[in-house]
Amino acid sequence: MLAKFKQHHLLILLLIWLAGVAIDRIWFACDRSVPDWDRAEYLTSSLNYWQALQQPQWFSSDWWTDFWQLSTKVPPLTQIAAAITQLIFGTGGDRATLVNSFFSAILLVSIYGLGIQLFSAEVGLWAAGICQLIPGLYKLRLDFLLDYPLTAVVTLCFWCLTVWKSQNSKVKSQNKFRIPNSEFRISSWFWAIAFGISLGLALLVKQTALFFLFVPIVWTGVETIRKPHIGRICQFAIALLLSAIVFMPWYQTNWLLILTGGKRATIDSALAEGDPALNTLDAWTYYWKLLPEHISWVLLLVPIVGLLLYKSQKLKVKSQKKNSTPGYAAPMRREPHLKPDSLIWLAIFLIGAYLLCSLNINKDSRYVVPYLPGVALFLAYGMTCWRGRWGQQIRWATVGLAVLVTGLNLFPIGGLLGSRVASILSPNAKHYAYMGSEYPHERVIEEIVQTAPYIRSNLGVLPSTLEVNQHNLNYFGALRNFQVYGRQVGTRQQQIVQDGRSLDWFVTKTGEQGSVPDAQSAMVQYVEQSPDFNLQKTWALPDSSSLKLYHRRVPQVEVGSRRKREQGDKGEGGDKGDKGEGGDKGDKGERGNKGNKGDKGEKTRTTHHTPHTTLSPTTNNQQPTTHITLSRVTVPSVAPPGKPIPVTYEWSGTWEQLQPGIVLLTWKNQDSDKQSDRWIHDRGLGLGLLVATEQLPTTNYQLPITNYQLPITNFVTEHSAMMPPSDLSAGIYTLEATYLNRNTGETYPITVPPVALQIDPGATATPAPELDLVTQERLLAATLPQGIKALDRVFAEVGRINQYDPIQDYLVQVQLAMEYRLKQEPQNLDWAYALTLAQILQQKVQGAIAALERVTQLDAQNPYAYAYLAFVHLYNWNGAAAQTALKPALALNSNIPELHALHGIAALMQGNLIQAWQDYRVVVSRKS
Repeated sequence: MLAKFKQHHLLILLLIWLAGVAIDRIWFACDRSVPDWDRAEYLTSSLNYWQALQQPQWFSSDWWTDFWQLSTKVPPLTQIAAAITQLIFGTGGDRATLVNSFFSAILLVSIYGLGIQLFSAEVGLWAAGICQLIPGLYKLRLDFLLDYPLTAVVTLCFWCLTVWKSQNSKVKSQNKFRIPNSEFRISSWFWAIAFGISLGLALLVKQTALFFLFVPIVWTGVETIRKPHIGRICQFAIALLLSAIVFMPWYQTNWLLILTGGKRATIDSALAEGDPALNTLDAWTYYWKLLPEHISWVLLLVPIVGLLLYKSQKLKVKSQKKNSTPGYAAPMRREPHLKPDSLIWLAIFLIGAYLLCSLNINKDSRYVVPYLPGVALFLAYGMTCWRGRWGQQIRWATVGLAVLVTGLNLFPIGGLLGSRVASILSPNAKHYAYMGSEYPHERVIEEIVQTAPYIRSNLGVLPSTLEVNQHNLNYFGALRNFQVYGRQVGTRQQQIVQDGRSLDWFVTKTGEQGSVPDAQSAMVQYVEQSPDFNLQKTWALPDSSSLKLYHRRVPQVEVGSRRKREQGDKGEGGDKGDKGEGGDKGDKGERGNKGNKGDKGEKTRTTHHTPHTTLSPTTNNQQPTTHITLSRVTVPSVAPPGKPIPVTYEWSGTWEQLQPGIVLLTWKNQDSDKQSDRWIHDRGLGLGLLVATEQLPTTNYQLPITNYQLPITNFVTEHSAMMPPSDLSAGIYTLEATYLNRNTGETYPITVPPVALQIDPGATATPAPELDLVTQERLLAATLPQGIKALDRVFAEVGRINQYDPIQDYLVQVQLAMEYRLKQEPQNLDWAYALTLAQILQQKVQGAIAALERVTQLDAQNPYAYAYLAFVHLYNWNGAAAQTALKPALALNSNIPELHALHGIAALMQGNLIQAWQDYRVVVSRKS
């Protein structure tokens, strides 16, 4: 097959491809737009893979698991390819879209090869040219979406399947045990392997690849079985096995999230967008009506007219020949080369794809783009049907007009007349580059980074328009070394206060707000009118609206250095000369006082601190301590149990110790050794928000990190809250602290300043900020023994909490802290459940199984403990282990329908259909 590629045709293909690349690059050079929701999300995902590929660990199974989990709902091949592109050419939206040029080359070669296989090299070349001129394709080539790469890989797969099918059709069924000659056998195996790998790659681009390839694959499979040949059957089976080897690692790692996200991506989206129901004619003609928009009238009508004229001429000649006298030779134009059953095979692909795409309730014009190369191939065949003296002129005139319309659709070069002509010949295909004023997204991110250069910031994005939304601000934050993230909050009325108290940064917009829920206006009002926030900066947008950035007056975490503190230290909390990150000059509360005079009015608050000592330059004989110090603890003098208690910690030390630090804090009753007379407040230093050393800015900032000659002491101040148990005994509680390095595992006790907190059930609670995320996770995990009734709340709250920590680092903090504590107290059930929830939410299967095995030992009389263990085994595709775990649960309480549901799934995984049916009947009877 490859031998049929003519050298001069390959040169023409190269020129066609280069022309497309040149137009794309010119368009991107003119474009100053920002990506919208989907495009920004995919671009951010490509940067996640770019970051992962900086230091790959090819032989580490844990690295591969983390790698596949970087994209949990969307297949990652496009993003991985874009990451590799950005490794070569640098990061950025325009550079990421270079990957489309790579996929364009795959598409052109594939459609040319398919044209040779089904028709002729001439048809293949025309089809390649048409693919560059179809609006449905070139518009997507200028976007960073999955549909254009999917089109290329689907076409590649269909080409490989077509060649393999064609070659094997030469093997007669009566010779099923005969081994073909060596050359044929090698070629057939090559195309079978190519088909298998390309099918796997197609499914790694997007799951909807099956909509286009399912019917041809099933058709080929049925043909293979009906005309059995041992070699052909082996090749087909191995091809499918190869595809599974390619796509299964990602699907197996993320299958649960794929299933749960599928409903939102299809049914929910279709209902929200008002797509036609499947029982209506509109649902089945939706894509048919879009053909002129996808193809353009120029490329649609001319080939069809040529085909119809050719067929009518052919019928006329046949009629003349039938009615002519013997020996009469009717004149006949040279027939375009058409192999047997070519149009039938192409129709199987196109009709099958059309019907399956129409069956999908969620409809969009780009969802059917992968069958457009097949349409282009049919139209190319129609173009070659123009024969005779004017045939070549008609073909070139058609292509010339299509090129002109393409230029008019992509660039504003034709004036009003050109625009109208283009809209008539190619409706809804205008795709101009945006050449207006630049959007301020980069400046927003830069303002946040300059204000808090040592903190990983999370920006609450309240508008959600095409130009300003959580996804594109998150993308620009990722371009800034992943130091700023953007998340949409304020979507639920009951969570507005929690959202407002949990983030330090918010951005609002005047004018059009976009696709936002009803609660968004209340969230905007909360931020703009709250005394806790200052308006940091305002930018004008091209639509004459304004973008406003708000910052919390007293951030949750502040960072300062010894050098800055010594320049302007006038008291415990610092002054104008030491604002830290985001401090305000006029702030005279806890932090902004002189000689601590501001504490006079706070009778309920006690502050304890350790005096700072100045470090001298290091010498060969003298090394400064590298251990961190808890310099100050500020708590109320008295507090009730069961209510959040505000607390401020100030830590000092080198950046190498502060950034990876986990602090294990235990508040203990000084008069009791009972485990019930204590509570813990473990979490990462700086609430886990401190930027890693390799991410620290290298310009424009005075770095607080340690250099190797003169260590600089850094100060990290945390403002948070802790939750003492409601059944805590009254008394005086003191603090113990231990340091844990998350990178090295190093631990040591931390020196704590004298601090005492009285717990009194009759005391009035002091207003407190939000609990830190680690504490919230532990409180949620403590409800897991309640079973099903607790799970809805747990996962609803987890969804909210995850918005506050975009990388879910709080789960790592919980895991490390609980693992350390369980080594000291292996019988602590609450800590075991906290570790379990952290492992499950991180999708760490083996860690979750180990944690749940501990839970089942400590909570042996709770059937839900075994149910959780069984669920994780099922997630890991281990039905036998899940069934074993469920036996004691069913013995404890067989009336819980969820136990039987899990047992039925476990039986189904093992092929025990009878047991699965029995469990299903039990579930139905229990639910009714």
